Amino acid sequence: MKRLLVIGGGLTGLSAAWHAQRAGAEVRVLESSKQAGGVIQSVRDEGFLTETGPNTLMAAKPEVMKIIADLGLANEVVAAAPAAKERFIVRGGKLVAAPMSLGSFLTTPLLTTTAKFRLLGEPWAKVRGATEGDESLADFARRRLGAETFSYGLEPFVAGIFAGDPEKLAVRHALPRLQAMETEHGSIARGLLKAKKRQTAPGAPRLISFQDGMAALPGALAKQLGDALILSAKLTALERDPSGGWSASWTTSLGETQEKFDGVVLAVPAYALSTLPLPVALAAALVPLAKIEYPPVSVALLGYPRHAVGHPLDGFGVLVPAVEKLSILGVLFNSTLFPGRAPAGQVLLTVFVGGARQPELAALPNDESQSRVMMDLKKLLLVTQSPVYQKIIRWPRAIPQYNLGYQTQLEAMDAAEKAWPGLVLAGSYRGGVSMPQCLESGRAAGLRALNLSPTSSE
Repeated sequence: MKRLLVIGGGLTGLSAAWHAQRAGAEVRVLESSKQAGGVIQSVRDEGFLTETGPNTLMAAKPEVMKIIADLGLANEVVAAAPAAKERFIVRGGKLVAAPMSLGSFLTTPLLTTTAKFRLLGEPWAKVRGATEGDESLADFARRRLGAETFSYGLEPFVAGIFAGDPEKLAVRHALPRLQAMETEHGSIARGLLKAKKRQTAPGAPRLISFQDGMAALPGALAKQLGDALILSAKLTALERDPSGGWSASWTTSLGETQEKFDGVVLAVPAYALSTLPLPVALAAALVPLAKIEYPPVSVALLGYPRHAVGHPLDGFGVLVPAVEKLSILGVLFNSTLFPGRAPAGQVLLTVFVGGARQPELAALPNDESQSRVMMDLKKLLLVTQSPVYQKIIRWPRAIPQYNLGYQTQLEAMDAAEKAWPGLVLAGSYRGGVSMPQCLESGRAAGLRALNLSPTSSE
């Protein structure tokens, strides 16, 4: 029986171990903290159900729902309310519904008539050659969609996904489908039409959560791993054996353990790799990964009486373009999205501050941060009083950025894995930052580290 060691008990690491275990391997997962799941934690407090990390999961592929079913979570799935289809973007200090159809696009006040005509001309925009090097998301969007659509469409969208700066993010890595549409079809519009025609999966993608919050997913993975998941564990040594395997040592409150493995998955954030006791040559090979940017984000969880919020909160939330010069990146309407997120007669909002756009704001003292947030909420959502519930979560290093030059880091990962067979690097800094992408990154990493194939049951 092959043996796999996974360092890191976040969603990617748990997925790697679970899939390897189902393929017949014996696994160990070492997590340095007291609980698994990484940033994905759900907390019930004073009648509110809050999330410290992701708030939703887009189940766009059937594989995601299959994992959920295999974990025994199918009956705990909660679908987003129909109102969540409405998305708002700020323009001129007011919330404007994002156009979701051709009819609404033609009438939306979000874009001027000039911008609409410019966007309709996208199929005839000049195609950039594949040999012209990296292009930022900002340059790509302005070239294909126009400056105004970039400012009030793509830029706030990128802030919602990456908390990132589209002037620095590389389009081919951050949103590769966009560049692929241009390369393969000559146009984003034509690419979208082709994709729609090819779509064979029944039903629309489902935006979901769970009755007890997003932590149910890593929690179920951890439960199935059982004793193979070791919490509060500190890796003290990792060495390559002359035989080609790996020898690892770690400590817990029970003492020190040493075991041998056929493969290793490093599933910690890129910035944490330098803290691991790796072989000197391997540590040197991974130095380029320290340049992957993780901007800070501050998350304000706010509860209000329903009557204290003048806006109907009839949507998913609101994104704030940088050109609006506000202090917040966006707001989620949690109690509209899913039931049970706030006590009766109250609402729950999640507000995001900082990111690559304004990193200094994520580090403000609580009172100053609260003052800025309240000012923006009063203007945008017509909030009339202080919150009855408030909690601030700070992530000094939040979401990895696939910036210009990221190809260098990818090549370093590939080179390290080639030089150290049986070693695989996985996480949100490689393969995508969404929960489904982390699940898939973990699955592929766990099986690849051991040269395993999925069993028939998978």
